[in-house]
Amino acid sequence: MTRTTTTRKDVLQEFRRTEILAAAAKVFGEKGYEATHMMDVAEAAGLAKGTLYLYFPSKDAIYEATLRAAVSELQILTEDHIGRETDFAGKLAAFVRVRIAFWSEKQSLYRVIVSLGREAHNQKRSIALQRKVVEYLTQLFRRASAAGEIPEQDFEAAAWATMDAIRGVNERRVYSEGNTTEHDTRFLTEFLLNAVGWRSVQGGPQ
Repeated sequence: MTRTTTTRKDVLQEFRRTEILAAAAKVFGEKGYEATHMMDVAEAAGLAKGTLYLYFPSKDAIYEATLRAAVSELQILTEDHIGRETDFAGKLAAFVRVRIAFWSEKQSLYRVIVSLGREAHNQKRSIALQRKVVEYLTQLFRRASAAGEIPEQDFEAAAWATMDAIRGVNERRVYSEGNTTEHDTRFLTEFLLNAVGWRSVQGGPQ
């Protein structure tokens, strides 16, 4: 039987990789994707350029890893906050609030993500990452329906529409002065609850 062990070298490599991605997120946010070079990321991470290439073969590889790290962090936060709620309205509010608050703290990086996501060669990657979240949200809707909190409907379409609405709010917040996180969360949650029929089933938000 093969036994997998984590060596000190593995730990150090993962720690260094995490440091690189944190530095890359900052550089991408400050300079934008096109103006960022491998040397910029290396300097921000306190590494020689040659050492950086031992971890990532290209700027695009660093960007993709940075994006995936942010999405992973966001999903962990989402599951944590949703897990504290007991009903669908609370869970949906938590889903919305986490996404608005998270990207409000990372607005510069979000601006880069939005810009690159609209380019043809990046759209497939962007959709693939969104699809995982849509699948998670679809299951949330289905559980709510099974519990009698919302009526049966096209839950995948509802999930995509929810993500589109959240993205619209976040883009407005990035490119113009907006409302507080709590205000946008409350408005968007109530709007989405009405859209999926929660008000007709439950009598409206309490």
